[in-house]
Amino acid sequence: KLHLKGLHTVCIPRSIENDIASTAVSFGFNTALSVTIEMLNKAYQAARSARKVAVVEVLGEQAGWIALQAGIAARADVVLIPEIPCNLKHAAARLKDKLSPRRPYGLVVVAEGAKFVDDAPTEGNADGSIAERTARTLQSLVDGEFYPLAIGPWARGGNPTTVDQQLGMAFGAGAVELLKSGQTAVMVGFVPPDIKYLPLKEAGHEVRTVPADNEFMKIAQSLGIYLGTPL
Repeated sequence: KLHLKGLHTVCIPRSIENDIASTAVSFGFNTALSVTIEMLNKAYQAARSARKVAVVEVLGEQAGWIALQAGIAARADVVLIPEIPCNLKHAAARLKDKLSPRRPYGLVVVAEGAKFVDDAPTEGNADGSIAERTARTLQSLVDGEFYPLAIGPWARGGNPTTVDQQLGMAFGAGAVELLKSGQTAVMVGFVPPDIKYLPLKEAGHEVRTVPADNEFMKIAQSLGIYLGTPL
């Protein structure tokens, strides 16, 4: 809109969810991911001590990058993301296989935009966060104690990581160079290993979601993490 009003306009990709399709990494994502992993580690430790299953809601309204990558790092049993609709009966069956008297604890990571088959988390009561609704449904299906926690908004705080500091400086320097050269309607993007300049009309129209053949998906499955695919 600024460009159409005649202003010189250069953009940088700032998205905690890393959902801008034309750049491999958005500014802010690495910081949010690091904070989320730290908080999930604490939730896992608390669940183990309390002998319960933590159901933790994280950022990810349109894309599941944070839930998937943080869930892998935090040793989650189940990771639910917007890209794969989940049948919670299948998730419950997977949890039953993992829970035992010797290991009565676990971790379920739920992206805030997670999709469900037959709207399972709203059964009985549609109130509360998606973590609360998911925990209630799983509680009705699994013999164990579940406690919900929503940490999504807290991941927006904290000091930038070194990765984001470097990326921010690179994006900023690239934007200044574009403005000095008189270019407009351009976005600075990171296309490994290079910083590249992309026309805005091509850069801002697609959401960067997690593809089914993504390497992180394969890693999660190899670790036995349930992602919403049928058993």
